[in-house]
Amino acid sequence: MTVPLPERLRLLARHLDALERPGFSFGAWEPSHTDRDGAIHLNVYRFSPEAEAFLADVRAGGWVTPFDWPAWLQSPEGSALRDPEGVARAEPEDLARLLTAILRSERFTDGSIAGAYESGLLTAIVRRARELIEDGPPGR
Repeated sequence: MTVPLPERLRLLARHLDALERPGFSFGAWEPSHTDRDGAIHLNVYRFSPEAEAFLADVRAGGWVTPFDWPAWLQSPEGSALRDPEGVARAEPEDLARLLTAILRSERFTDGSIAGAYESGLLTAIVRRARELIEDGPPGR
């Protein structure tokens, strides 16, 4: 079932207050360690419950879609959206591509999602979703 665009945008936008709240924690790195059986556990990023809720809403809204995201990130279009200023002009399709690239890249590089939060990129995406709701994008 396809989620209508206004609901998809609301799923993102409802996290803006949390992401902008002073002291908000998206998560933390757990250091590498060896357990008592001698198994080595490499460091891993653990998302906070609020970050997990955000990521669940990204998935529930159908924002992650299959396409050649590595090539798109290297394109002029993708490069223009890799910083918060570029996201300020993004259309919903751009947000979907960007969220797909961020979430899929986590499979190859631990901490990609956390890095997108720390750079302000995830917050900019959520802020843009709220703006698109408030502005009532034409033709939607």
